[in-house]
Amino acid sequence: MTERLPSIQTDTVVRKPMSRLYFSTLAALTFYVLVATWPVSDTKDPSGFANFSLFGVTPVAVAADQRLFLVVIAAGTLGSLIHTITSFADYVGNRSLTNSWIWWLLLRTPIGIALALLFYLVLRGGLVVPSLPSAGAGTDTTHLLNPYGIAAISAMAGMFSKQATDKLREIFDTLFHTLEPVSRADPLSHSQPVVSATEPATLAVGGLPTLTVLGRNFQRDCTAFVNGKLRNAQWLSETRIVLTLLAEDLAVVTELQMIIHNPGPDGGDSEPFRVGVGWA
Repeated sequence: MTERLPSIQTDTVVRKPMSRLYFSTLAALTFYVLVATWPVSDTKDPSGFANFSLFGVTPVAVAADQRLFLVVIAAGTLGSLIHTITSFADYVGNRSLTNSWIWWLLLRTPIGIALALLFYLVLRGGLVVPSLPSAGAGTDTTHLLNPYGIAAISAMAGMFSKQATDKLREIFDTLFHTLEPVSRADPLSHSQPVVSATEPATLAVGGLPTLTVLGRNFQRDCTAFVNGKLRNAQWLSETRIVLTLLAEDLAVVTELQMIIHNPGPDGGDSEPFRVGVGWA
């Protein structure tokens, strides 16, 4: 008789229809708002956008800039939903969804909207591409922007939040580049690594020997120890590394103790993080 590890709060989350109803409702609302508020040229005034109507109410007239902000918000929501719903379906399908991930799933959408808006402000401000030329006092050139391009950038910023954040950081580093960092008596940054979660949350006996570690303060030359033994660690970012385990780590039902080490005088070891190994 095979032994199975108990499911960690999985069924209590998966069986609740509220999460599925939330994503279905939000997706339908996003599709509707994006289509309903899409900027279409006014037949009477080609230099502006036609009024739009939501849920059958009286058509609303808003300024062209505000209209594009609505498109950015809807497109950012769409992009973040693609990421969130895909992750949700994967976790539910693999029976690895736990209550600790619920807040990540809920907050992923407002984070995607915020990144889409920030990217739009950067683009309109001319930090990446030149801004629109002025056509004279009292003349609005907003209608010259391609709403399809704006929506695409906003959706991708919401969908690929990590890449969008890295790009904004690159822009900021370029604009505010310093030759040498200012030394402080009590620096706010710490080099001690912190492990917050793993993907997958639990490993299977005889399964794939790859484990993604999530956390913060991971240095490029950090090392990983599993049950006191060195394991190969591939650094991806300050918040993500990938470990390659050995067959002996996944041979039996057990619990692995993992520690991430940052070298150097200001480095240190993370608190031990335990990952269960059970039958799939």
